[in-house]
Amino acid sequence: MGILGYKKKKPVSNFPRQHRENKYNLYKFISIVGVLVIIGLLTILGAQHLQQLRIERELAEYENRLMEYEQRKAELELEIKRLQETGYIEALARERLGLVKPDEIIFQLED
Repeated sequence: MGILGYKKKKPVSNFPRQHRENKYNLYKFISIVGVLVIIGLLTILGAQHLQQLRIERELAEYENRLMEYEQRKAELELEIKRLQETGYIEALARERLGLVKPDEIIFQLED
């Protein structure tokens, strides 16, 4: 008994409390690392998704260009075939250059 008749309390050991605090700190650290890893993975996935969208947009643009070039190529091939015909060449010469055959007479009407 103590001086005034109270029982003395036994000193409490800090070991179990320290052990609990160390476990808590370890769990806290693991949780923070886990959250950071998840955030990092989500950031990487987001960046890859944006890059995929950009590439798909570029692909669509290139496909449109390719279609335009193929259409232009078909038009030029048709023009080449027409230019190999003498009647078409003659019509172009008359229309664009104003050429006439030697025995033709041209009448121009003014508006």
